[in-house]
Amino acid sequence: MYIAIVADNIADRKQAERLLGRAGNTLSETTGLLYVSSYGDENAFLHECMKFDLFFLDFDNDIPHSVAVYEHFRELMAPGICCICKKETDTVPENLDPSILLINKPIMTADLHAMILKAHEEIGIKRNKETLIELRGDVDTKYVQRADLMYVDFDEEKRFLHYHLADGSILTMSGCHNDMNRSLGNLSEFSEKSRRYYVNSNFINTENKKSILLKNGERLSIAESSGFSGFFKRS
Repeated sequence: MYIAIVADNIADRKQAERLLGRAGNTLSETTGLLYVSSYGDENAFLHECMKFDLFFLDFDNDIPHSVAVYEHFRELMAPGICCICKKETDTVPENLDPSILLINKPIMTADLHAMILKAHEEIGIKRNKETLIELRGDVDTKYVQRADLMYVDFDEEKRFLHYHLADGSILTMSGCHNDMNRSLGNLSEFSEKSRRYYVNSNFINTENKKSILLKNGERLSIAESSGFSGFFKRS
């Protein structure tokens, strides 16, 4: 999960970094790794907002400003879920979007863990409902129909992700293994068959410990012990 802290108070920002770092160590078996970046204001963050799964907003005594910042992100079609930090005495607007998560300050470990797990669950539900898959690489973002993506082939040496579509076309993006996990890890029909491959189960004909035969006749080698898990051929 990719988390962006946006906070105008440097002490709050550093504290959030520490707390989220510790939470990542505790929750990683459930949520996967937590990748945390922090920003002093929303303007510094806008050009990167598309890549984050969770916006952790903390503006001193100003829930309406946090809401306005999140609405701006949504106008830009940023997909992340929002969590707003607030004091227990702060007044919550009656018309607050129910999808926005709230956490009280000072932040308690149990509350933070509960929020992260809730966000992780919501992200999974959201992704399973979407018909488009967002594919994020090092420098760009593409969208493909979920039902059209057969498998992803990760070239670790060259840092390329090759997305193989049902029509035979291949979409290639620069990126890393984590980009593949982030795009597909929460989608029920996709599973990681080796470090190199994520495969859509709807396109699998048969599989065993060494290889996967796809319905189009392609065979993917997934035998990690061979030292070269990526060879594939037509049957």
